Amino acid sequence: MFSMTSSTHAELVSFWSEEGSINKTMLFDDFDAVLSGMAPLSQYAKQKKFAAYIQLDDALIIKGVVLFTITFDKSGYPESGWNIPLDNLLEVAGLGPDLGQGPIRLVCRSQCPISWHAPRLWNPLMEADSNTFAQIQQALPDACQRLGIRPSKMAAVASAKKSASLSFTATGIPVLTDEALQSATVVKTQQQQKQQQIQELEQKIQDLNLQLQATVAEKEEQLQLQSYVHQQQLEILQTQNMKLVEQQKTIKNKYETQKERLEALTGQVSSLSGIEESLRQERAVHQKQLKELQQALSTTGEQKQHIATLLANKDEEYQTRINRLKQEHLLTLDKRLEEEASRYLLSVKSLNAEINELNNTINELEEQLENTKREHTQVQESSADKFLLQLEGIGMNFVVYHAGVGNLSVPVADLVSYLQNPLVYVAKKCLVSETHYRQWLQHYENPRCSAPIGEGQCCQARLIRTDSPSRFVVGQSDRCARHQGADTAIINVLKFN
Repeated sequence: MFSMTSSTHAELVSFWSEEGSINKTMLFDDFDAVLSGMAPLSQYAKQKKFAAYIQLDDALIIKGVVLFTITFDKSGYPESGWNIPLDNLLEVAGLGPDLGQGPIRLVCRSQCPISWHAPRLWNPLMEADSNTFAQIQQALPDACQRLGIRPSKMAAVASAKKSASLSFTATGIPVLTDEALQSATVVKTQQQQKQQQIQELEQKIQDLNLQLQATVAEKEEQLQLQSYVHQQQLEILQTQNMKLVEQQKTIKNKYETQKERLEALTGQVSSLSGIEESLRQERAVHQKQLKELQQALSTTGEQKQHIATLLANKDEEYQTRINRLKQEHLLTLDKRLEEEASRYLLSVKSLNAEINELNNTINELEEQLENTKREHTQVQESSADKFLLQLEGIGMNFVVYHAGVGNLSVPVADLVSYLQNPLVYVAKKCLVSETHYRQWLQHYENPRCSAPIGEGQCCQARLIRTDSPSRFVVGQSDRCARHQGADTAIINVLKFN
């Protein structure tokens, strides 16, 4: 960067014609009025013009030049969104050519300190028959005389002393003497050294970026591998769980089968009860027959005794047979029920134990996955913090541009608060509130009267932009002269009442 010690005496804006020569030069204040929408340039309607912003010192010597382009609409007003800060760019500009009084400050497309403005700039022509700086020097005397710009007396004396080191060509272009050339060589050497230092710093930054990218890639690869392993384990556990569910279904089906068997055995017991009832009925029949025989053989005692013995034996035989069959069926049924119940209980206990073990394993894997994610996040945060500290250690600062403050250097310690809410951070730097800064920014981007005129419409008259948030007054700076007077009259009436 380069700074000039002499003060700015005049600011001009020159426009080039389609033939490649300067055809119009005006004061920067008049150009600012054009930008504010106060007056159009009708002769440039629907045209894209090449122009130059020129700063002159007290001796009317060129201090700095910004080569920019600007497009006008059909009415001759500048295109919406054109907001190049010409004077701010020159404050941080690099060295340009030596026009006789040392290197000037130059901002062009290939040398722009704020990169996003470069597309609206253009590079100077340096050919012998078409030299941009020679055209500016040749047009300056007539423009200054026409605009009434005169050098100060002290600056004129100083310029006369400096002119001893210059010679002039036939076209009036100053050429450096040998002593001035030696001084320019020293300045060029210093500039090359600074450029080399900048390249070394850029190389260091690039190396640090590569290291950070390699570290992040390695950690991401490890995390992906661990996630893949955990995913495989989870799929295996899910497969085992599905198998256990199938086993549980099989056991349930077996239980249903055993239940059906139990119901069948219960049916058999019922059938045995029916058999017992039929035997009882048969016994009743035999008893009836016995009574009939007893009545028939009442006269013969021996026959009666023999028949009674036979009937008693037969009755005992039937009773013994019934009891034996009943006990056998009951014992068989109890044994089967106990075996099936024991087998089912063992299967259920084993299945519950396996399910509990699988649940514990799944919980452990989920906890390990959460820990891995947490460690990965901590590694990323520590890597980013380490990288920022390294940048701060080599003297790097983060520079951002905001309307109202221009280029703003953000320390590493303030990056978090800046990223959370940039407008709040910038408003504090401007010594205003966030709401005040937003209102000023709306006025700065669209300097028109915001006074309501009914049915949701505003006046929309063009205003002179207020460049500083601290000088912006709500209700005054964003009102035209007519509505400012109306607001003041209303306030006075309220005060009087």
